[in-house]
Amino acid sequence: MQDSVIRQILSSMRRHNRRTVLLPARLDVGKYNFDCTAYDISLGGIRLKVDLPLEQGAKVYVQLKDKLKRAANVIWSADGFVGLKFCDAPEIIRGELGSLAKGLN
Repeated sequence: MQDSVIRQILSSMRRHNRRTVLLPARLDVGKYNFDCTAYDISLGGIRLKVDLPLEQGAKVYVQLKDKLKRAANVIWSADGFVGLKFCDAPEIIRGELGSLAKGLN
């Protein structure tokens, strides 16, 4: 199956649309803090490039610029990336993202 077809299928399965970003972020795992990079974001979660393996289900805190600091759960981890699902409601995430939330539903 072609990558574009796979992306289209995955996109149709998502509850929230995503916005591509390239922003510095910080991930707090227990008492440890890691610098990382956000590659895309939605009102439901965020994809990060991070230099450590994280187990599915791990609870973390993610901070994006001065906009967002929220609890999240690791949904997947592969090839240096992690997908996080925010623990808070989409309305709370929208409020904290400010202009980054434009066009997200």
